[in-house]
Amino acid sequence: MNQAVFYRQTSFRFVIIAVLWLLITIPVWAAVSASTAPRITTPEQVFALYGQKVEFDVYRSGRSIGSHRLEFSEEQGMLRVDVEMDLHIRVLAVFNYRYNYQAIEWWKDGVLQQLEVQVNDDGDLTRLSAFLEGDQLRLVEGDETRWLPNDLITTNHWNIAILSQEAVLNTLTGESSRLSVEFLGDTKAPAGGEEVAVRLYRLGGELEDTQTWYDENGRWLGMEFSARDDSRIRLINLTIGG
Repeated sequence: MNQAVFYRQTSFRFVIIAVLWLLITIPVWAAVSASTAPRITTPEQVFALYGQKVEFDVYRSGRSIGSHRLEFSEEQGMLRVDVEMDLHIRVLAVFNYRYNYQAIEWWKDGVLQQLEVQVNDDGDLTRLSAFLEGDQLRLVEGDETRWLPNDLITTNHWNIAILSQEAVLNTLTGESSRLSVEFLGDTKAPAGGEEVAVRLYRLGGELEDTQTWYDENGRWLGMEFSARDDSRIRLINLTIGG
């Protein structure tokens, strides 16, 4: 997920798409390595980490272009995760662009049961659904149906187990995306209005330029990557959670 432009409409649209691609296509638990990051399996684990809601600001080259939000609840014995990203760019009276991504995930025992995604790209609507059927996920997008393994984690970042995966379910394309996660070290990053200690990772694979970070409790606190115009896109956690 990347795209933003403040000079030409075409270049902005490109940056927004890049923002969404990376944001919705990514991801430690304390001192646990990426290769052994455990999968979250219960609503209680999520509530302990994040509470019921986590909010992020989205910046491009230091300028706010939108927001990203995660909400967690329990529904019929399953963990429900609501995700929304809203981007808005306005340039004088010439250009007014909006991008809205919404997804709902239902999980049980660490396995995705159902996924609903809707994207409004400045009035252009697309939808994607996934359903667990036996040992596979059935993906439906328009008239197209495809099958994927049932153990894939989505690219919405909240589940730290994404750091130990070689492939993830890209919720924008309905396909799997390859990862090769690398631990870059301990550092500090802004979160909840202050500088906090985090563990920094490069996602690698098809997301080579993307860096993401978590605190010592395994909470996702932000990420950064380059847009095609070489500007830097950064997500900053406003609420930390827990």
